Amino acid sequence: MSTKNNFMMRAIELSINSANNDGGPFGCVITRENEIIAEGSNKVTLSNDPTAHAEVVAIREACKKLNTFKLTGCDLYIQVVSHAPCV
Repeated sequence: MSTKNNFMMRAIELSINSANNDGGPFGCVITRENEIIAEGSNKVTLSNDPTAHAEVVAIREACKKLNTFKLTGCDLYIQVVSHAPCV
């Protein structure tokens, strides 16, 4: 399995975990140079923060970790897992 697939699988895992723990079914991974530097899951309802989408949570973490607002050279992997059953 490729590294990109592994990053997407991690985003899927984050979205499933979030959906199972009263968060929205969204997960996000930010990478740079084939290394995960930040992860996020939807925290809108958990924190009563309408801006706490998975990608925003991950971007905030990445900026804090890298000590910059520029995420040049980073890749973003976002996944949505539906609550809806297949019909």
